[in-house]
Amino acid sequence: MTNISFVNATLRLTYTIGYDEQNEPLVATKSYRNLNSTHSTADLVAVANAMASLSSQPLASIVKQETTNLS
Repeated sequence: MTNISFVNATLRLTYTIGYDEQNEPLVATKSYRNLNSTHSTADLVAVANAMASLSSQPLASIVKQETTNLS
């Protein structure tokens, strides 16, 4: 049987900072590392939206990336 253990997580907020000549969005990403496993998805979305409200750039996406050990 495989054991899965949580190692850490990263929250990435992507902002649209403008558009290039082909009208493709230019983005900037801010990462927040070392999240623990006790944070719910709803909590992370609420915090991400609160942080994004402090920016002058529109929020394009919120991504949570988890790292786990499989053994």
